Amino acid sequence: RTSKTSPTGPRSMEPRPRVESSGALNDVYVKSQEHLLRPTSENPLPTSVPPPSAGMAGLIGVRHVLIVIGLPERGKCFIAQRLSKYLYFFHGAEVKLFDVAEYMGCQPVDIGHAAQPQDECRIEASANTLTRDLKLFLNSSGEAARRAGGNMTVPVPRNCQTAQARAAERAMAAAREEIQNTEQHLLVDEADRRRKNVDSGKVAIIFTSDGMGSFYEKWACTSKERRRWAAETIQSDKRLGAKVIFIEVIVNSAKLMEQNLLSKIRHERRLSRGAEARESRQSREGEENARGIAVPSSPATPGRPTRASSSRNHGYGSGYDWSAAAAEALEESDDIPPRLVREFHARVNRFARVYVSLQEDGSEDDLSYIKLINYGDKVVTNRMHGYLRMRIAQFLSVIHPTPHVIYLSRHGQSEYNVLGKLGGNPPLSPAGQEYARRLAQWVPRHIFYQHGVLTKCRLWTSSLQRTILTATHIPHPIVPASSFDSPDGISSPPRRGSHETDAATPSGGTPSHRFRSRQRSRQLPPRYLQGDEGVLNEPVWEQMSPRVYRNLDEIFAGEYEGMTYEEIKKIAPSEATLRSMDKIGYRYPRGESYLDILARLDPLVHELESYHEPLLLVSHQAVLRLLYCYLTGRTRAQAPKLSMPLHTVIRITYDGWTPPTEERFYLGPECSQTDGQTHL
Repeated sequence: RTSKTSPTGPRSMEPRPRVESSGALNDVYVKSQEHLLRPTSENPLPTSVPPPSAGMAGLIGVRHVLIVIGLPERGKCFIAQRLSKYLYFFHGAEVKLFDVAEYMGCQPVDIGHAAQPQDECRIEASANTLTRDLKLFLNSSGEAARRAGGNMTVPVPRNCQTAQARAAERAMAAAREEIQNTEQHLLVDEADRRRKNVDSGKVAIIFTSDGMGSFYEKWACTSKERRRWAAETIQSDKRLGAKVIFIEVIVNSAKLMEQNLLSKIRHERRLSRGAEARESRQSREGEENARGIAVPSSPATPGRPTRASSSRNHGYGSGYDWSAAAAEALEESDDIPPRLVREFHARVNRFARVYVSLQEDGSEDDLSYIKLINYGDKVVTNRMHGYLRMRIAQFLSVIHPTPHVIYLSRHGQSEYNVLGKLGGNPPLSPAGQEYARRLAQWVPRHIFYQHGVLTKCRLWTSSLQRTILTATHIPHPIVPASSFDSPDGISSPPRRGSHETDAATPSGGTPSHRFRSRQRSRQLPPRYLQGDEGVLNEPVWEQMSPRVYRNLDEIFAGEYEGMTYEEIKKIAPSEATLRSMDKIGYRYPRGESYLDILARLDPLVHELESYHEPLLLVSHQAVLRLLYCYLTGRTRAQAPKLSMPLHTVIRITYDGWTPPTEERFYLGPECSQTDGQTHL
């Protein structure tokens, strides 16, 4: 193979700490609106804080405590992490994760053994510590919250003469005099709970990364009594004004449990192999250095990008040390060793004998809860009223911990890219057309086949012609559904003929500009398409069936569509300055901002999270910046500063136990990466 990674190489995104906060927004309104909030002669008493925009409205100031419960190895940590990222990224809420296992301190109590008096004291102390931290988070009011309530702090005259002067004349001098002779009056006191409803809202998510060890912890909520205690602890503090929601993850499908266990073992296997490789390399380098021999770094194998691993990266955790089990399975195939399966079921059964599920007999009907059964196959809700509660239920119904494989690609170079112009709907340049052909050759070998097995795949593009033209040569073979599951289905990529060249270019090589279209990859042999009578006699799947979404269109530059950045600075220097100081919040005149894009991406992310098949998404720089940050766990403030290179495919993978891992494939041909879209 002759593909290569980008100069930055593949990266493994570090998982966030288990006890973390998404952080509040630095501002409650976009900076480009700040000049509109200053007093003038025409408007001496301006609005202090404008209404929130879509991406900064948050959760209308409401406080929520979400408690994730369930049996071990159900992906509870993953669900807590994804929900945290979603609420912060798309709704601007301040979210903090509380891991019960982090508060246990000393040796936990084994399940099946009665807690001793010293254990009771330790459990009570850890519950009090978590409760204290939880209340501190929910009650905290930072600078952003104070500024959000700016409209409830109003100026009043110190004397009547100033008011009479204002009535007599409206000149600038009088307005300035009034401003100087006013004092700030709190219309609503800072301690008043009404001020909490003007910030972006706060969400505390409580979960445990060690289900077995933290079973007896009060905040683990593994029994009716512990759940009742948790609900009363929050609701009894009226100053908090917080609402409690229990989220129970139930998996009763043997197939899903096997997938979870296999994903966990694969993750530990990768960690073990990475640790062994590092130890071997360090040992070899030490020996060579002792002999005075310089050891060069090993280049990545062409076409097989490596993943960077962290020695402290253990995914989303489960509290069970799988390192020994993974070591046993290192030389095994994808089959799980029988002893490991028996041990796993023994552990879960021991937990299930004492665990009490949320009851539907009426004894817990006064609680708000969601039962998530088999990751959205069935969702049971109780007392889930209100905006946030329904959004949470909707999002939880689509996420799952099974592997996600997402490919991001910008369109090929367009004619506007060559000219440095913004927006528009231009066609592809000759270099962009070449990328479209190379992408069509690259997709069947690298996306159709995952780990050497034919896999169902999906394709999304925007409604603009440059993305549709980029994906126009990608084949869409019709494949019987049985071919994806049966042993005699296609199990290896089509071989490349002597006349064919892989679409990716090796490092230091010269890109070829002559590619023959592989028409035979557009269709599979007849036996995969029709029966003896020439009629399809079983369900079929269209690979890479193209779906067009206007939600994926590039940011709309409004009055500046089709202009270069230099032209904008010349005719509207103030607008260029406003955008440079606040790229994520600035809205083009009669156009869009990054926060507007977030609003239209929200429904698509729900669908993206629900997919089990690999997805190729061909879109534009501003849109891909936001999606990339969301998928890899970056903050949205970083999005406008990222570079999404042309003619490059970014592969992002993650599951319930493995944090997002990124691989980049540069397909060429070479073109200028400095274009008008860089400034979007």
